[in-house]
Amino acid sequence: MPDDARFDPTERSEYELTRSANIIVPMSPLRKARICGALALLGSLAAPLVATLPAAVREANFSGPPAATPLGVAAVALAGTVAAGGAGLGLLALQRRLARGPEPSGDAVWSFLAVEDALTGIGFVTGGLGVGVGLALLASGHWGVEALAGLRRNGVEPYLSVSTVPVTPRLVTAVALAAGLAVLGASVVVDRE
Repeated sequence: MPDDARFDPTERSEYELTRSANIIVPMSPLRKARICGALALLGSLAAPLVATLPAAVREANFSGPPAATPLGVAAVALAGTVAAGGAGLGLLALQRRLARGPEPSGDAVWSFLAVEDALTGIGFVTGGLGVGVGLALLASGHWGVEALAGLRRNGVEPYLSVSTVPVTPRLVTAVALAAGLAVLGASVVVDRE
């Protein structure tokens, strides 16, 4: 028979009860922040992915070094990286505030839950999709020139150079390393408090 004493609602605060019944992703803000940090860190693969493209793809699509070419899809990966990193830092700030107390009560409970859910959505959805789609399109050249031709027939140009938005895969990698390591490092600090 399970130990029912640990589920006694009288021992849980109003915030804990409301959170357990209404939160969308049932993980602690600290764990969510670490996932966001990992997503942001994943964006650091942008430059290595384009730097290792096959020679035929590089010759057909780039006039200079691929990692230093401003690409539209790199901007997508950068947006995802920034979203995941920012959401991770926001979730860590929320966790730190909750750990330092006092626990929210009344209407403040709903405000905290709304902030947590919003940051989770930004980190997981915007960050995850931005990083995932951006990296997948940056890596599409590894499938060969024929695969790129197929993408172009369907209206997708993964290596479209956009000079108005000077976002290079190298920049995405640098920002991703900084954001991901900042979130993961801060999560260790918050966890030890």
